[in-house]
Amino acid sequence: MNILKNDRCKICKVKRGNRFCLRIGKDICWQCCNEKRIDFKCSDTCRYSLQKTETFEYKTNTDSKKEYEDLLKKSIERWMNLSQEIFQNKIPNEMLKTEEGKKEIEDFLVQLNISNPVLLNLFNVIFKLDNPKAISKTETHEDIAQKYLDKIIEQDWQGTMKFLYRNQQYENQEYRKNYLKRLSTNNILKKLTDYELISSALSEDRKQALVYLDINRKYDLTLRLGLDEKSWKIDSKIFGKPEICNGENDAIKQVAMLLAKKDFSKAFTLIKKYSAIFVDSADFQYYWGLYYTFTHNNKKLKEHFWNAVEIDPTFVEAKYNLAYVCHSEGDIERAKQLYYEIIEISPEDIKSLNNLSSILIDEGEYKQAKQFLQKCVKIDKDFEIAKKNLKRLEELVK
Repeated sequence: MNILKNDRCKICKVKRGNRFCLRIGKDICWQCCNEKRIDFKCSDTCRYSLQKTETFEYKTNTDSKKEYEDLLKKSIERWMNLSQEIFQNKIPNEMLKTEEGKKEIEDFLVQLNISNPVLLNLFNVIFKLDNPKAISKTETHEDIAQKYLDKIIEQDWQGTMKFLYRNQQYENQEYRKNYLKRLSTNNILKKLTDYELISSALSEDRKQALVYLDINRKYDLTLRLGLDEKSWKIDSKIFGKPEICNGENDAIKQVAMLLAKKDFSKAFTLIKKYSAIFVDSADFQYYWGLYYTFTHNNKKLKEHFWNAVEIDPTFVEAKYNLAYVCHSEGDIERAKQLYYEIIEISPEDIKSLNNLSSILIDEGEYKQAKQFLQKCVKIDKDFEIAKKNLKRLEELVK
């Protein structure tokens, strides 16, 4: 998470300066870069310099689809305001004022045989042409990221849910309520007023994406997305630059090691740091739960184990710890429900099978309890707690 420093574009002074411009010797934003490079005066040594082609599909580098579209739009707008040799030095913008001129431009574009749908649609919009080749624009990962953030700006928390990758789990009202609470109480997101897309990237199989944004001109935000059949969905939010995404697993290992060593002071510092970055990480919520288990704060541990379960309902360890706490506090129905969910996910989880059997014995459900306990012993013949519960059950049914 980066607080605003002297990172603004040295031309517009507003947007994030995310690349070094050889022409002015300073950092500029991609929007101002597009304004400059369309004159083809940038040095070939710059990776963002344009190379002319006959079909407007310039050879260059862009960091996002939005940047690429903006570059094409700016270059076309510049082209249409300059005299063109192909039209006997007439200006395309002036030609559009007559049907004859418009027809001449349309014929020229047909001869180019442009296949790029983005370019085709731009020509149709800018020149107001009736080109049958134009196609409807499919929503990209960048479009979905921006729509998601628009809902957050509106504080339409419910409206964000349709953009989530795992939104089926939120048919569960408790999960839904917890998600909305986490989102609406995030200190940065609840104050979100504006954002600027900086870059995006697709995985090699094109089924995952990262979209990097500057929010409130103050913080870095990376949205991780997944392709759900044919639609892009939000998988998680990371308050940081895209390059830190690969560091999540190492951070998890660091925290796990500190908790194993019972170095709670250092563990607290790291969990606080990383959970503020990886806000949708079930792992860091789980480690908060473990931290508060070791430091005996039942209210906090339940909150964080519940967060972990809401984020990832298949997270067996988090669900078991939550069930165990509920069981210990006498919230039997909740514990029972969670144990059943666990054994549906992991049928050989002997701890859950045993604890559920204990509840069933107390409720007089001896037959089901016996089946579960026998399964425990079959899986692990040395599981002493299950053996003791079997013995207790035998005494009760004599």
